[in-house]
Amino acid sequence: MRLVACLIVALAFFAILEKPIKKHATYFYIATILISILTIIAPEKGLPFVVDYIANDILARGTLAGALFILVMVASVCPAAKMRGLLLRTRGEMAIIAALCTLIHNISYGQYYFVKLFTNISELDAQRIFAAVFSLIMIILLIPLTITSFMVIRKRMNPKKWKSLQKLSYVFYGLLFLHIAMIFSISIFYGHLDTLFDLTVYAVIYVVYLVLRAIKYKKQRVVCIVFVVFICIIYAVLAVFGFRAARKNGEEAVEEQNTQNTVSSDASYKDGTYEGSATGHSGKMTVSVTIANGEITEINIVDTGDDEEYLIDARDVIPEIIEKQSLDVDTVSGATHSCKGIIKAVGKALESATE
Repeated sequence: MRLVACLIVALAFFAILEKPIKKHATYFYIATILISILTIIAPEKGLPFVVDYIANDILARGTLAGALFILVMVASVCPAAKMRGLLLRTRGEMAIIAALCTLIHNISYGQYYFVKLFTNISELDAQRIFAAVFSLIMIILLIPLTITSFMVIRKRMNPKKWKSLQKLSYVFYGLLFLHIAMIFSISIFYGHLDTLFDLTVYAVIYVVYLVLRAIKYKKQRVVCIVFVVFICIIYAVLAVFGFRAARKNGEEAVEEQNTQNTVSSDASYKDGTYEGSATGHSGKMTVSVTIANGEITEINIVDTGDDEEYLIDARDVIPEIIEKQSLDVDTVSGATHSCKGIIKAVGKALESATE
């Protein structure tokens, strides 16, 4: 739903401010760069909820940039005449702002994943490797596409050469979908159907775009049909694995509820350090729990497949568990699956400690 919201807000923004954007585009580019810098250097915690949500869920994750690229992509085939006119008139500025917004996403995630890709690739799973490689290729494509989107550069180019260069954007759009599919597949494979729903939105948009393009450009029909089938196959495979994993999670939920009932606030624990594992947002979550004088005194995350962006907030449940001496704690919004992974893993460890 974040993507849908970003699409609506972006459309409204460009519709309301079309004239100022066309007349003073440079100011909007500078503002975008400043927002990108502020988002990158912003503290990881302590921001107001709305600011934190916009910085992390909308900007850092690339949702807004993705929405802008999608609007640029569909501009030429949009069936609504007024909207098509707006998109065609502003897609140059929109593409540049989208490219500048990707700075946030690539720096926020690239400082970890790009470094791992070239220094310690064994620490990344297959999906993250492919996602990082696709991202690097997109950055390479985006450089000439963005530079030639500036009107001062475009006017100096041969029109045929400019159009030929802009065809690289179709490769970019295809890689964008593959990048998103790889990232989403990580949590989908662990049964998180909310992520599958997010992928559904992207898949529907891409399929509708290809259908509209096939209708408008008859020579491209075969290619469009091939890509529609390709997208449907990718989606179907991920959906099958996602629903299977979700069903398994449902069966395990009953067992985990029994665990929480057994591991209650009045349970008696043997002193020592115990480990437990459970599924987090995008992988196995292993924690160590230290018991002293029959009470939980320390909880540490030993290993996890979850990204740091989720763990930053998810770790907040640890002091709550220790304070309450119970697994009956609230999850943190925006990091629900990681929180549940920690809670379940602690429960597994406490099973071993129960006298």
